[in-house]
Amino acid sequence: MVNNLRKKDKYYKKKSLISPTINSFLKKSKGILYGSTAVNFYTPPHLDAVPGDYDIYSQSPKKSARKFEKKLDKKLGGNYFEVQKAKYPRTWKVKSNVTNKTVADFTKPETKIPHNITKSGIRYAKLSYLKKKYKAILKDKEEEYRWDKTKEALQRIRIYERLYK
Repeated sequence: MVNNLRKKDKYYKKKSLISPTINSFLKKSKGILYGSTAVNFYTPPHLDAVPGDYDIYSQSPKKSARKFEKKLDKKLGGNYFEVQKAKYPRTWKVKSNVTNKTVADFTKPETKIPHNITKSGIRYAKLSYLKKKYKAILKDKEEEYRWDKTKEALQRIRIYERLYK
C-alpha cells in the first residue's frame, strides 16, 4: 500500500512534465493538434479553455500512441501510462494509470487535414477547419453528447474572429 502511494506521489510531482513531453513529441512526429488545444493556440489567453487532453491526428494512431506512452513513462520514471483502443473508430488513447484520465487521443484522419506549422515545429489544424468540423458536430444527433463542449469552442472562435482578426 505504501509503495503504491509513493508511486502515485511521484506521478503527481512529475505530472507537469506531460505538456512539455507532448510538445517535444509533436515536434518530431507529423501529428497535427486539433480540439481545444488548437483553438487555444489561435485565441488570446483569456479565451483559452483548459483542455482535458490532447487531440492529435496521426496516420498511424496506435503506433503513435505507443511511442508517446513509452516516452511519457521514461520521462516520469515509471510505468504511469497505458494505451487503450477508444470507442471511437480509428482512435487510440494514452491514459494515466494513476488518475485513469486520458492524456492524449491519437486519431487517423479520414481526409487531409489543413494545418499550420509553427516556428517551434508543431502542427495545428487550421482554425477554419476546426470551425467547419464543430458546425458539422452540432448538426449530428449521434454527437449530441459533445454539443456543450463544441458550442463553447465555436463561441470562443467566433469571439476571436469578431474582435481580434
